[in-house]
Amino acid sequence: MPKVSFPAPVWIILGSVLVLVVLAVVLPWTGRRPPDSAWSGVFYSNPDDPALFVPKRFGIGYTLNFAHPWAWAVLVLIILMVAMPFVLTGATVRRLLK
Repeated sequence: MPKVSFPAPVWIILGSVLVLVVLAVVLPWTGRRPPDSAWSGVFYSNPDDPALFVPKRFGIGYTLNFAHPWAWAVLVLIILMVAMPFVLTGATVRRLLK
């Protein structure tokens, strides 16, 4: 039975979480409620707003300002963080079944 190494996949996932945390700390952040005119349904897009994360229109939490240049990179990182455990599990199972 081949020896399986787990630390590298864990660092891939933790690394992307760390990048998101650094982006949230470094980039401009406003705690004020954004204007209603910038909302399109549940999506916020205001090129004049320098904040990457803005308070949600309804409920608790924050959402992305999709007019910000870094918003799409953050969205890709979030999708990769969700998909990566499935990809790594599939690769590990495939390697163990050989």
